[in-house]
Amino acid sequence: MRNLSIVIEYDGTRFFGWQYQPNKRTVQGEIQTALKKIIGEDVKLTGAGRTDQGVHALGQVANFHTASQLPLLSMKRGANSLIGDDINIKEIAVVADDFHSRFSAKSKVYDYNITLEPSPFRLRYSWYLKQEPDITLMQRAIPLLVGQRDFHKFSVQNGSDNTICNVHEISVTCEDVQIFIKIEGDRFLRKMVRCLVGFMVDLGRGRFALADVADFFNGSRGDINFAPPQGLFLVSVRY
Repeated sequence: MRNLSIVIEYDGTRFFGWQYQPNKRTVQGEIQTALKKIIGEDVKLTGAGRTDQGVHALGQVANFHTASQLPLLSMKRGANSLIGDDINIKEIAVVADDFHSRFSAKSKVYDYNITLEPSPFRLRYSWYLKQEPDITLMQRAIPLLVGQRDFHKFSVQNGSDNTICNVHEISVTCEDVQIFIKIEGDRFLRKMVRCLVGFMVDLGRGRFALADVADFFNGSRGDINFAPPQGLFLVSVRY
């Protein structure tokens, strides 16, 4: 029995997210179906994270166990020939038996793209803003958001999950008509990255003040707008 890890990139536009759902097209479901045809086994992919509907990935990582001894290059080529052109398996490798794509991860890196120009070549992968937010004010919020904190108000939760996360780094940069936000952390709650981006953008547009950050962490506020999904990319998972 081999434990195999795969690195995947995908355009999330036409998927109902990563996680398998009956009668809906998902990234996990499409890859599992392709692998079954190639190796003749039912496999269960475990992803490093569950991206939402419309969210993209440049370096999603998943692993699965299989008794198949099919060469990895043949497995990769065969699976890629069966999945849609909006998914690409970049790499398949043998990993240690105890490797777990989610629990072995040290951190995940996300990028969020914002455009100030309604170009049809950017709108599919960016959040279009008609007016430029105050980038300097957004950058000033970074020290207030990084570190180990309770991000309950910056996410969607069912009330029973652990909401303590350690955000290692946030950066906000602007190039011409584009704004790039990078966020790295040890773990992320549901829609947490989109919530952090939404908060920083609304801060830059004057809806919030820097002093409001403390109110969200102490639980007295919870009225953050989520950034739309199409600008978000899971860039890499670090082990």
